[in-house]
Amino acid sequence: MSDLNTPPRLFVIIPAAGRSRRMGTHKLLLTLGKETVIQRLVRGLSAPFITRVVIVARKGDDRLQDHLSDMDLDLIQPEVDPPDMKQSVQIGLEWINTHYEPVEQDSWLLVPADHPVLNRAVLEVLYQAWVQCQAEVMIPTFQKQKGHPAFFRWSISKDVFQLGDDEGINALWNNHRVQPHLFECDFPEILIDLDTPEDFESVKQQFSGDF
Repeated sequence: MSDLNTPPRLFVIIPAAGRSRRMGTHKLLLTLGKETVIQRLVRGLSAPFITRVVIVARKGDDRLQDHLSDMDLDLIQPEVDPPDMKQSVQIGLEWINTHYEPVEQDSWLLVPADHPVLNRAVLEVLYQAWVQCQAEVMIPTFQKQKGHPAFFRWSISKDVFQLGDDEGINALWNNHRVQPHLFECDFPEILIDLDTPEDFESVKQQFSGDF
């Protein structure tokens, strides 16, 4: 448990319970260079200021479970598959609350699982901005477009559980419950995710030198 003499902790929640329907195959296990999409993301999150990475997946996703078995992270596969990102986040928050007893000064980072070009350099810049930020939420932007990862104070976790059934995480600010700080950065990587085969081919071409 943190106390006033302990540096604030930063937990990462990665929702990974999607079925990759538009991709037509398990997109997190697609290979970019020598690593898969999910391996690249987890490696990019390997930073000293990250306390723990928590991945929320489907119960029956044995391939992902086997793939991550030798990585130092928490993989949660609940009895009932989360139907959307919000419920995956809620499951991740409950897990962190139970196992790590976060306190007010701690925070959490929301990173979709299909963001394979986020890297340590990008994360370090965003983290330094978060350390200086006074807002409850910080969302990175590139050319004024919102991207990921998004940073949240631990105190915001309770608001996530108050969202309506038809509301996603973005309802926290779209409905003016929270006023996020929009941090404009020079990293187009924050906007890039993988939904379709065309997205995957574009990433391979655009970032071929990084693989």
